[in-house]
Amino acid sequence: MRPVADYGLEFDDAEHERLRRQAAGVDLLDEDLIAAAGLLPGARVADLGCGPAAVLLALRERVLPGGRLWGVDADPEMVARARAEVAGLPDVTVTEGRAEESGLPPGSMDCVFVRLVLQHNGGREQAIVDHAASLARPGGAVFVYDLDTTMIRVQPPSAPVSELGDRFLDYQRRVGNDPAVGVRLPELLATAGLDVEIFRGQCRTGRRTAGTRGPTWAARKAMVAAGVADEDDLVRWAREFEELDAAETQPWTIGVVFAAIGRRP
Repeated sequence: MRPVADYGLEFDDAEHERLRRQAAGVDLLDEDLIAAAGLLPGARVADLGCGPAAVLLALRERVLPGGRLWGVDADPEMVARARAEVAGLPDVTVTEGRAEESGLPPGSMDCVFVRLVLQHNGGREQAIVDHAASLARPGGAVFVYDLDTTMIRVQPPSAPVSELGDRFLDYQRRVGNDPAVGVRLPELLATAGLDVEIFRGQCRTGRRTAGTRGPTWAARKAMVAAGVADEDDLVRWAREFEELDAAETQPWTIGVVFAAIGRRP
C-alpha cells in the first residue's frame, strides 16, 4: 500500500468536508458525459482512489436501480471513513488497494472512474490508467477527470491564496507529480489501448467563500517536509487567511477541469 505521505494533503474533518463539497462537481458534468461513460441504471462502476466515498455516493444516484459500485483507496483512514459513509448500502463495497493495483476482477466493470487521482500519483499516472483499462469490460469505459493546476488563478491576487498556489506547484513538481496532468488525459487513455471518444475542458469561476482554505492549505505540512515552505510561512499564511476572511469582498477563483472518456475495444 502507498504511504499516506504520497497524497500530501493532510486528512482531517475539514478536509473530509472539502471533499464532500468537491464531490458535488459530479452533478456539474454534462449529461452526455454521464451517458457516454455508462453511469446509468444497472451499471457496475469502480471508483479508483475513492477517498471518503463522497463521489461514490454521488455516483450511486446515477446507477440505481440495479447498479453496483466498488470504491478502492490505499489509505486505511480513508477506507474506514468511506465504509462508515456507505454502511448499510448493499450495493456499495469499499476495499483497500492501490489505484494501479485494486484487486478488482479484470474486465468486470461497465465504467471505471478516476477522479482527481492522477495529479497526486506522480510517475504512476500511466500505470493507474492502464489498470483502469484492464478493469473495463469490452465496450466499457474509463472516465478520467483531473485538473491543470498551473491554470488556476485568483483575481485579484490574494497574499495567502496566490502564494500558497505557487508553493503548491513547486511542491507537486518536487515530489514528482505533474500539476498539468489534466491536459494529458487523452494520451494516457490512448496509451492504455483505449479509443478516446471525448476530451473536454471546462472553466469554472466563483468567488472565494470566507473561511475556506482548500487543498493547498491541506498540503501545508507536506510542503514544509518537502522544503518549499517553513513554519514561519505557516504562521504568516494563517494570519493572512484570517485577514482575508474578514474582508468585505472575496477574490474570484478561476480554474479549468478536464474530462476524458476512453472505450475498451
